[in-house]
Amino acid sequence: MPEQLPDPERDVIYADAAIMQSLAHPLRMRLLGLLRMQGPSTATKLASQVGESSGLTSYHLRQLASVGLVTDAEPSDLADVRPTGGRERWWKAAHQFTSVNSGVLPNDEDTWAARGDYARSVIAQFSANAQRWLSVAHTWPSDWQDAMRFSDMSLSLTHDEIQQLKAELHDVLVRYRRHEPGQEPEPDTVIVSAQFQVFPYADQEPPL
Repeated sequence: MPEQLPDPERDVIYADAAIMQSLAHPLRMRLLGLLRMQGPSTATKLASQVGESSGLTSYHLRQLASVGLVTDAEPSDLADVRPTGGRERWWKAAHQFTSVNSGVLPNDEDTWAARGDYARSVIAQFSANAQRWLSVAHTWPSDWQDAMRFSDMSLSLTHDEIQQLKAELHDVLVRYRRHEPGQEPEPDTVIVSAQFQVFPYADQEPPL
């Protein structure tokens, strides 16, 4: 399996307070996720997927564009896209990943509030992804249903071990990443949402 490491200059956008505030809106998070997974699309096509009006999706796409998360698709991006017969604006994700780097963010109340809202939106999207799967799981063959898993495990870790665990999990996921936005899955494969979360239980005292 080819290993496709993200290129920080091309594939990753590092979130500031404005980006985190924009993505705190659940519909914007969903629209960006669809563009990153499926490739370029229009406000109308996206509206049909999320069950909203094209006017609303168009507004939120413009808000995402204002902070550099989405941009206009170029003709070369649409080479494999079936024409719609209209002149509607086509959008694409500007990056494939959003990263939050605490070391370069201001340590102030507004930034922490934006980061909290952003994190809650990310977690809500994780849950929504799982709920969408559960709503259709019964229509899939039983062997595919059995292949999916929801699980957790309690671990007692030092700070350095948490960092090592995150890095190792990331490396494992990257080894299996071969899907590009808008690209059809390879034969006998489906697009899988691989989600992992690492965080301390909240009902304990933080270490000194």
